[in-house]
Amino acid sequence: MKINLKSYILVFFILILTCVLPFATYAQQSSASATAKVRNAVLFIGDHAGIDEVDAQSAAILIAAEFRKLGIAVSEPVYKAPQSGNVYRVTFRRLGEKILVHLSQENPPGTVIVEKQLWIANIEEIIQAAPRLVDALVNDKPIDSNVDMESVTEHEAAKLNKMTGESLWNIGIFGVSLPGTDVVGEPGWEFGWSYETPKYAVGTEFRFSSGDSADDDFMFTSWSIGGRYFFNNKNISPYVGGGFSIFRGEYHNFNGRNSYDYYDYYYADNDSGLGAYVVGGVSMLRLTKSRLKLELRVDRPFFSLPNQDMMPISIGIFFSQHYVPGRSGCWWF
Repeated sequence: MKINLKSYILVFFILILTCVLPFATYAQQSSASATAKVRNAVLFIGDHAGIDEVDAQSAAILIAAEFRKLGIAVSEPVYKAPQSGNVYRVTFRRLGEKILVHLSQENPPGTVIVEKQLWIANIEEIIQAAPRLVDALVNDKPIDSNVDMESVTEHEAAKLNKMTGESLWNIGIFGVSLPGTDVVGEPGWEFGWSYETPKYAVGTEFRFSSGDSADDDFMFTSWSIGGRYFFNNKNISPYVGGGFSIFRGEYHNFNGRNSYDYYDYYYADNDSGLGAYVVGGVSMLRLTKSRLKLELRVDRPFFSLPNQDMMPISIGIFFSQHYVPGRSGCWWF
């Protein structure tokens, strides 16, 4: 039996058209119907307690104008919603001085399809808010996705609330020891600045110490940045902390040095690099504008001197004074 290929192809296309054409027609009718609903709508002024009648109507007129710019035909604002059809409802609700503008699409009235809202500081800000509200509603996108330099509202630009702290100038003296050497209790000083909250503090310090003991001479300087954690918010609180530093150290050993500065053997080491430190101590007078601290600190450079490791351990006492910019410096009480 000879198969007619053309007949089979013709039957195949007839079946395709029979199945697809009804769906395409239905989709086109649905789209046209939906478009007709969107293109012809009523703008309804809803609740607006606390808003002057003239202001509410003027704001609604601005919103209606924005719909028309997007090709959506809406009526002049009305105060009575129809029983059926597509409705855009705008409401204004006051909270203190601020106003919540709520815009929704309903079809039928009372059944919300999509809604958007935006806080404004006063009714005049509806001039900037109306284009954003309508655009977000029509295109169903987040209200903050279309903000720019000219349409940001006062509420959106409000300053973020922050926990307050205090600035402190710090000065202190300490005694330093170098494990593995004869250096014990050599004096040093520190000067720095910190910012302190009830639980945390961050700050920076500059430290210097030098001296000689028996056959050993040493010197170190460091500039550090780090933080501290306070275990309570009382007038006296223990704390721990740490950070990183730029450290420079020098160490000289004089073997057999006498009163005439003669020696049998001598070597000198020096180097600089990055380091870290840890601290622990007690902070007092925290309820006043000043602080008094007792602190133990260990500095650990990330390098070693060729002949002698250098890890200063210090115990010191530190005074801090509250500082307010624009006043008479750190001596303002």
